[in-house]
Amino acid sequence: MIVPSTIPVLPTMTPQIKMSDEEFRLLRAYIYEQTGIYFQDSKKYLLEGRLGKRLQLLNMKSFNEYLQFVRFGSRRSEEMKSFYDTITINETFFFRNEPQFDAFEKTMVPEIVNSKRGTGRAKIRIWSAASSSGEEAYTLGMIYLEKLKPRYPGLEIEIVGTDINSTVVATAKSGLYREYSIRNMPKAYLDKYFIAQDGRYQVCDEVRRLARFESTNLYDRTRMRQMSAFDVVFCCNVLIYFDTKSKIQVVGDLYNSLNSGGHLFIGYAESLHGISTAFKLISFPKTVAYKKE
Repeated sequence: MIVPSTIPVLPTMTPQIKMSDEEFRLLRAYIYEQTGIYFQDSKKYLLEGRLGKRLQLLNMKSFNEYLQFVRFGSRRSEEMKSFYDTITINETFFFRNEPQFDAFEKTMVPEIVNSKRGTGRAKIRIWSAASSSGEEAYTLGMIYLEKLKPRYPGLEIEIVGTDINSTVVATAKSGLYREYSIRNMPKAYLDKYFIAQDGRYQVCDEVRRLARFESTNLYDRTRMRQMSAFDVVFCCNVLIYFDTKSKIQVVGDLYNSLNSGGHLFIGYAESLHGISTAFKLISFPKTVAYKKE
C-alpha cells in the first residue's frame, strides 16, 4: 500500500526572466526617448529586476514582448503609468534640504515681496518639479504658515508639485505618511500640522490646501511649456538620472518656467556646469541656487 506523503509540497518559484543585452539596449533607448532618463550599462540588473515583475504580472515571456506592448499595445496609455512608476526611484522626507528652505525663507521671499510691492496682492508661486510623495511641497507650506504668513500677512502662496510617477503623486494628494517620512521633522511642526492615525501621520487640511499635485513628465516639451510664471523652482536629485543632452533640454525648460529674478534649486550632487550659462550662481549658507536675471 502506498501511503500519501505528509510532507507539504512547496509552490514552485517562478524563475526570473532574463534580459538580453539587445533587449536592454532597446528598452534603454525607449525609456530615454520617453523620459530623458538614461540607464547606464551597470544598471541593467536594476531594470531587469523591476520590469521583470511587470512581465510576471502580465504573464509575458520576454522583455521584447513587453516593449512591444508599451509601444503599440491597445492598453498602452494605461500601462505607461505603471511603466513610469516601475523605472523611477523615489527617496524623500520632510525638511530634507534645510539650507535650501532657509535660503528660500530668509532671502528669496523678502526679495520677491519687495519686487511685487505695488503690483497688487503679493503672491509667490513655487514649483516642486520632482515632488515624489509630496514631502518637499508640504514642507514649504508649513514654512509659509509658521514663518512667512505672520511676517507678511497679505502674502499668498501657490505650491505645485509634479512627478512622473503616478503612485507617489497619489500619496502626495492623500497627505498620509509613515514614520520614515517624518524622521527629520521638528517636533513642533509634527504636533501642530499632523494628525497621528494608527502609526501613520496625516497632514492637516490647512497645509494640504496650499499644494496641488499633478503627474508631469519633465521631458515632455508640450507639458513643460504649460509650466510658467514661477518665482522658485525646486528640482532636486533628478538631473543625476539624465545625460548631458537631456539635462540641457530640461534645464532650458525650467529656465523658461521662471519669472525674471526667479531661483532654481537642484540637488547637492548636481551642477549646471557645462549644462547652462543662462543662470547666475548665487551662494547661500551651506547651499547654492541659480537665478534667472
